[in-house]
Amino acid sequence: MSISTNPTDYVYVPLRADLFAELIRRSGRSDVSVYVENQVQDFLEATKGDPSIWSAEYIERQAQDTDQEFFKKYGNPSRGYQWQNLFLPNGSQIRMTYRGEAHYAYIQHERLRFGSQDLSPSEFARSVANNTNRNAWRDIYVQFPGEADWKFADDLRRQGK
Repeated sequence: MSISTNPTDYVYVPLRADLFAELIRRSGRSDVSVYVENQVQDFLEATKGDPSIWSAEYIERQAQDTDQEFFKKYGNPSRGYQWQNLFLPNGSQIRMTYRGEAHYAYIQHERLRFGSQDLSPSEFARSVANNTNRNAWRDIYVQFPGEADWKFADDLRRQGK
């Protein structure tokens, strides 16, 4: 890591003079900025995976950033692709296994995307199965955004989801 010499790359934090003097005495250095920076980096590294000590503002900001990334990649999560009576919100994943190999597509900006193509579920199933006729309802599984489970499309259709 290179150290910047540009003053605009730094933030200056007020520190009580008595604390600063004691830090200089104990460290034996007149420039303690590297020491302080290392302490801050150590703290950030140690707390990276511990959300129990993160501030509410930090957590809210992370959620906003995640929402913005989702919007950019998939589109508005309240919109999606309508497959007959089954609504697939943006960000949903589609999976079909053919000859032991899983193939994935996803709903992005109200379209079913498979690679660089926009397809219908039937076209996706046919494409995966080397252009043979397929019943997409019986070949496709769906994973909704934020869910871990894959659901059989035909079950979802019969439930009217």
